[in-house]
Amino acid sequence: MRIAVVAVGLAVLGVVPARAQDSALDDGERAGVLRQAIVDRFSARVQEELGLNEQQASRMRDVVGSYFVKRRGMETDERRLRQAMAAELRPGVAANKEQVARLTDQLLALRIRYAQSYRDEVKDLSGFLDPVQVAQYLILRERLLDRIREIQQSRQDQAPLRRRRAIQP
Repeated sequence: MRIAVVAVGLAVLGVVPARAQDSALDDGERAGVLRQAIVDRFSARVQEELGLNEQQASRMRDVVGSYFVKRRGMETDERRLRQAMAAELRPGVAANKEQVARLTDQLLALRIRYAQSYRDEVKDLSGFLDPVQVAQYLILRERLLDRIREIQQSRQDQAPLRRRRAIQP
């Protein structure tokens, strides 16, 4: 699923590196190559549209990259917590109320930290970008994410059709 998201992002950006298509690469390597291509292409577009000089572009890559890593860690934690919650809330099995309360509190706290990371990122970006540039960046990022979500949804909607075609002789 993760590689599909990255591939979709590349399709959105119109970039498909030749190395990413190399059959010698495993899924993890291919995902890394595709992810880096998306980052590079998006960074170039942001630099151009916001009129950033090299120093601003470099600082922006550092800031955005560090928050990206932090949020990926939070997303991993959220998946772990949701799996633990699902295990507690299995049908037909009595849930441990204290465990469910603890997991709920942890999930809520994680959501707050996740939202706060966006506020902190904007604060850090505001240290070297003007308010218009920050707003333009946020709009560009949101448009990219919206487009990726649209393509993901389209792929999910088509998945049952592809499965039916694969089953038919």
